[in-house]
Amino acid sequence: MRKSFILLVIFAGCPGAVLAQTPSNYQIDNFDLPNAVQIQTAKVDPATTPKRLIHLTSQAINPSLGGFTTGNSDVDNFIIESGKRNSVDPLLLYSIMHQESTFKARAISPKGARGLMQLMPPTASRFGVTNIWDPKQNIEGGARYMRFLLDLFSGDVRLALAGYNAGEGAVLKYGYQVPPYSETREYVRRIAERYSLLRNPQAAVTFTPAQLAAAQKKDPTPLNVYERSVFMARLPDGRLQLVSQ
Repeated sequence: MRKSFILLVIFAGCPGAVLAQTPSNYQIDNFDLPNAVQIQTAKVDPATTPKRLIHLTSQAINPSLGGFTTGNSDVDNFIIESGKRNSVDPLLLYSIMHQESTFKARAISPKGARGLMQLMPPTASRFGVTNIWDPKQNIEGGARYMRFLLDLFSGDVRLALAGYNAGEGAVLKYGYQVPPYSETREYVRRIAERYSLLRNPQAAVTFTPAQLAAAQKKDPTPLNVYERSVFMARLPDGRLQLVSQ
């Protein structure tokens, strides 16, 4: 599969889109809007990079999920292995996965994002995924993309999350800021909230088996819809899991 695609749609500064030819240094990437977004692939000159506030996590990378589970021990191990291999906190990957798919391996979005980490096919191919439905490959692709974004944005977790949702080109376009797209800003807010929640196991709520089963059936709340409450649930076996209710 080719690793780059010609972009046919450029979003103008005003509402709506205008069809136009695009330069060869643009490609399609993971984006939470219909159709596609332009992604500039030209290298960024560090000397011309504008000064900006860096939002870094103050926590060290976790060697494990710290008692959290997706409900599938194989998926848990894939998160830990990919996190270690790519130097991305497994708990950050876990937070992203809960927002993206609520831990459902066969999840597919209306825009075509697929699997646990909701990779768009071009993004999956770009980061070496040959079977987007394979949980191990899907998680590895998401972890590689996050590593790429963290490197590109100097470890700024908020910008990396914005890039995961909107494409790195959108973050570059707006001067190393979270793009002014309501869905992207809500995406960054939700995952930052989840990531913070995971740091406080004492906040866990004990769910009955029936409550847990009902919560696990729920799909992710669309970014343009008011989000249900997210809880850190303590399972009957003592492990922890993020659930929406």
